[in-house]
Formats: sequence, structure tokens, C-alpha cells
Amino acid sequence: MKFLIAILMIVFLLSHNILSQITDSTEIHTEETLNEILEESFTEEDNSDIYNSIEELLLNPIDLNSADVFELQKIPGITPNAAEIILSYRERFGPFFSVNELYAMRELGRELIDKIIPFLMIDKKSFYSDSVSVNDPTFSEKSIPSELDLQFRSRYGNDLQTRKGFEEGIYIGTKLRAYNRLILKYSKQVQAGIILDKDAGERDLNDFNSFHLNVKDLSIIDNLVVGDYVLEFGQGLMVWSPYSFSKGSDAIFPVKRKGKTIKPYTSSTEYDFMRGGAFTIKYSDLFLTAFYSSKKIDANVDSVTNKITSTPETGLHLTINDLNKKNRVKENIIGGRISYKYQNYLNVGLSAYNSKFSNEFEPSNIYDLAGSQFRYYSFDYDLNINQLNFFGEVVYNEKSVASLNGLIISPIKNFILTLSIRNYPANYINLHGFGFGEQSGKTSNEFGIYYGIKWSGGFGLVNLYYDQFRFPYATAENPVPSSGDEIYLSFSKRIFSKTDLLLRFKSEKKDVAENLEEVKSVLRRIRSSYRAELVYDVSNSLRMKSRIEYNTFDISEADRNERGFLVLQDARFALTKTFQLYGRVIFFETDSFNSAVYEFENDLAGVLTNLAMYDKGIRWYFMVRYKPFNLITLSMKYSETYKPDAKTLGSGNNLLNNNVDNRISFQIDINY
Repeated sequence: MKFLIAILMIVFLLSHNILSQITDSTEIHTEETLNEILEESFTEEDNSDIYNSIEELLLNPIDLNSADVFELQKIPGITPNAAEIILSYRERFGPFFSVNELYAMRELGRELIDKIIPFLMIDKKSFYSDSVSVNDPTFSEKSIPSELDLQFRSRYGNDLQTRKGFEEGIYIGTKLRAYNRLILKYSKQVQAGIILDKDAGERDLNDFNSFHLNVKDLSIIDNLVVGDYVLEFGQGLMVWSPYSFSKGSDAIFPVKRKGKTIKPYTSSTEYDFMRGGAFTIKYSDLFLTAFYSSKKIDANVDSVTNKITSTPETGLHLTINDLNKKNRVKENIIGGRISYKYQNYLNVGLSAYNSKFSNEFEPSNIYDLAGSQFRYYSFDYDLNINQLNFFGEVVYNEKSVASLNGLIISPIKNFILTLSIRNYPANYINLHGFGFGEQSGKTSNEFGIYYGIKWSGGFGLVNLYYDQFRFPYATAENPVPSSGDEIYLSFSKRIFSKTDLLLRFKSEKKDVAENLEEVKSVLRRIRSSYRAELVYDVSNSLRMKSRIEYNTFDISEADRNERGFLVLQDARFALTKTFQLYGRVIFFETDSFNSAVYEFENDLAGVLTNLAMYDKGIRWYFMVRYKPFNLITLSMKYSETYKPDAKTLGSGNNLLNNNVDNRISFQIDINY
């Protein structure tokens, strides 16, 4: 708390003489980008890490004058073809003076340019040093950004109702949720950060803590990280960060991974990151990366055999039993990567690492982890030939070969097609990867073929994908091999000057295990959703969103046919440039949890959850965002879910003996 007060006093003194205030649009751009990419899945999940990845890109935009075709594709919405158009323009007319020059490129279209501009910048210092003499009267030092950047975020939240785990003394900590993050940057070369995080029910404010120091462009060292970091190689089959985009409302963007090789860890997800050191050396078009990690992880260890029976990845330490699992096992990793980039045509890489655990794994079936040491070898490629982009990765784990290969093609203007084939054998056990697929990064026991189309024009924007998948061997959910497919179709168009229409259909067919006449059988389940949505600007300060959604859940053999319905009204009101109000009310009614309707909530900055609305009830929330100074943003959110026919909410230790679940959260963001 003393640290927080000190930060506030420093910022107040620094901002005392600021005469004007501007609206920080980072949160708005983040929300709109995520709305374009993410699609509410049929599972309840926390997507805050994905929010952070978009926010990080907005706070660290890509230099339009130095980016290559591979770097530009990291921006949501930029395809290989769009990146080529930008680079071709730069080659013909020279360096960009302003990002607004993109509007001169008719091939991109104004709608796409509006979306990507927040992720781009012109490095004025580099531009002026190369193009303008400091004696030139048009040159001004004021145009060069400050070398120092401080980003501080502190968030606290509390459930207003008391759950069973607290009432009965099962949870060892308090109800308070706490998150604190400080990142300091000097120019573009040096960054240091620290994170402290506590979940509700945990005892310590620093139950999870993370630290990193990042140095870039230091002589031959392209990138160096000491502390906590993540690795992103190829298509994520061997190693990736603990989060990534999966199938969503953009049929093209999520299919191809766009790795950053080494990235400092700025998330509060408590697994699948590295702790140690990593660096990349650049020599001409050749890049050499080496990394080492030594980190303790949560695990269940058999008291007799001393073998690992499971490794929980929740990061929750709410009970004595949870604490007994905390940091029980150590994992040491050492590895490297060599990659070669040839202009804007080719990027290939060879990678390998060795993982050694302090304890052996106890397998429960023939495809489970066994032993204590694991090795992985990977080859990945990214090739551009005219309008064709080939990409993929092949990984060998000394037992089997996993692969993903894809193609993105733009045969005509504003029409993009993608095809991706993935093959993840059952005995390919993925320790630290996050490959594209049906199982949210599991990257094992799956074969799939994905087709995607994105087509825009005067008629609007169409996104269509069809994904076929099968699981060749039995899983924990299904006792026999299973399969399924999924189709998604959306249409969006600006029907009036300030009104956008979205129509969406999604259907998933999948084999699931169900009890049929007291016998466990694999049956075909069909879940479908139909959505209509209007987003309209009532005025320059008021934006409204209206949505109607209908869900179906059918297992014909078991005579189970359920329905769900949701109506949503959302509003964003800018009372002044520095004071904004957000609100949403949701009415829902479903037959059970099976037919739940899901809705993403853009919460306080850095928080994004996909919530399941089921049974009968109403959920509403309002949020306030206020900038008392140019450097400070204060936020508050109150949310409430009410189910009139229910006597309890939740289950297990999270049970509420009430039909109301409400929460309040506060956050302060300081950006200097």
C-alpha cells in the first residue's frame, strides 16, 4: 500500500502542470479488436491473457518503416497479401512519414486500415536521423517520444456474497482478489517488470509473483530476457506461450501462429512459462536463440512411489491440500533455435529442447507421460510466393511426429482462402506447446482439416469456416475413438451511416459419452447457435449494442432436446473526454447448463471472460472509467447475476446459499 501511495504522489506531481487531457483509447481499441477476432465458444473460460497480448501490441506498435512481411502479420487483420501491399508501396515511394499514408492504398480498403492503424507507428527518431537534418527548421525534438515509460496497474476485486469455502473455513485466505503489475521501459531497448497476483481464497498477496528484465538491440544481441519469459516458435506445436487465438469470428487470422521467439512474461497465468534466461543473436539474416529455465511447478506426488500422478494448471492455492501441491516438482529446460530469414519470402527454423523433471511421471495409460526426461525437435517454415503463403511445423518427440501445414491464398481482391491440416498423434505428449485445433491447445490425439474463407466487398463481410476433426484413440471423456465437425458463418455490414449489422450461425457436431439405459455409450451431440446483433452510434458520445441469440442442444438417441435464449443490451457513453460509462443488461433462459448461452465481457482493462448464462435470470453490470489526470485512469465495475427460481448458485466450495451473485472491482492504471 505504501508503494501504491508513493507512485500516486509521484504521478500527481508530474502531472500537476498538464493543461489538457486526452482520452486514452487503448482500452477501446483492444475491446474492438477482440470483438472482431474472438468468438464465444461453448466453454466458460478466462481470456484475459489474450486481452493482454492485444493490449501489449497496442502499447508497443510496430514501426511501419522497418517491419517486414512476417512482423506485419502479427497485427490482427493483416494477411500475407495485405502485408505485401504495404511493403510494395514502401519500396516504390520510400519511407512513410505518417501512418495515415496507408489510406492512399485503395487495395487495402478503408475499413481494414481503420482497424490496423492503432497497431502501427512511425519511429520519428529513426526517421529523422535517416531523412532529416537536425538543423532543418521542420525538425523538432518535441516530436521525438520520451525515452522513459512507466506502466503501473493495480486491480482489486471482491465477491459481495460469501461462498461455502469461506463460510466453512475450507479456504485459507480472504475473498479479496488482487493484481499488481509494474513495467518500466527505457527507450525501446530496456524493459523491467514485476507482477504480484492473488486469487480469491488465497492467503498471500504475492501468491504468484513474476519478474523480468528485457534488453533489445544490444550490439549483436537482438533480444535478451532474464527472469520470466515465454517462447513462441513456429506454429506452437513444440513450444508456445500459455495462450493463443483459437477458432473465432475471423476465419483466417487464428489459423496461422505468428511467433515472437522470445517475449518477457507479463501475464498472471501460473503455468507454461519459462524462468531463467534466453537470448537471440542476430548475424545478417541468421538468428541464433538459446534458452534455459529452472522452475518449480504444482504437482500431485504419490507418497509411496514419489512419482508425479498429475500436474494441476489452475494456479489456485485455496486450501491446505492446494498448498501441499504447490511447487512440489522442479523442471529444468535447456534448448536452442536457429532460424534464417530471406527478405520477405522465406523464414525457416530448427529448434530443440530437453526437459528434465525432478520426479518421474506415473502413467495411467499407455499414452500418458512416463519417465522424467523428454526431448523435442522441430522444423518450421513460412514461405511467400506471389499470392500464396505456405506455413507449417513438424515436431519429433522421439516417439512420434506431430505436424501442422497450411496455406493462405488470395486469388482475387478482397477474397482470402485458407486450408490447414493438423496431425497430432496420441503418443505425442505436448509439454509446453499450444497448437491450433479443437482441444484448445492440447495438441495431442487429434487429426483435423480446416477450411476458411474471408470475403469482403460492397455487399459486406463474410467469414466462413468448416473444421473436421477426429480423436483416433480413447480419451478421458470418451471410452472409444470419436469425431466431429464444426461450421461457422457470419455476415456483417454497415447498413446505415452509423449502424452495423452482424448475423451469425455456428453449429458443432461431436461424439460424446452419455449414459443410455444405464450403459455408457458414445452418441452424437449437436449444438447450434443463431445470433443477430446491431451496433449503432446514437451520437458521437453514445454507442449501443443489441443482441438476440438462440441456442439448441440435441442428443437424439438419448431424447435430449434443449433450448436456450438470450437478449443483451450494451451501451458505452462518453460523458466527457475523460469520463466514460459502460453498461450491459442480459436476460437469459435455458433448459439447463447444456444449452447455456455464452457472452464475452470486456471488463476492467486486462480482464476478459467468457461467461455461461444458463437457467433463468438476469445479469447486469456497469463500469466507470475516469481520467483525473493525463497519466492516470481509474476504473470501477459492479456486476450482478440474479436467478429468481434458484435457491443456490454455483457448486462445491464455490456454492452460494443465495440466488444473487454480485461482485465489485476497482483498478488504477498509470502510464507515464
